[in-house]
Amino acid sequence: MEEDDEKEKLKDLRQAFGMHDEDGCGFITPKGLKKMLKKLGESKSITECKVMIKHFDINGDGVLSFEEFRVMMK
Repeated sequence: MEEDDEKEKLKDLRQAFGMHDEDGCGFITPKGLKKMLKKLGESKSITECKVMIKHFDINGDGVLSFEEFRVMMK
């Protein structure tokens, strides 16, 4: 039963990640984060989005991979 719950959580996370990864590059960019936040009614600058990403950007490449997003969502 727990395994099914984990699979469902992973599926939901991948879906949420895909919503942020609008251009399908496999990463959440500051631009993609800004667009998604705007859709959710929260206005942020590109600089603010870069700062948000930097908190969870483990490898320092300026974007969030799915694994980094997963850590952020825990």
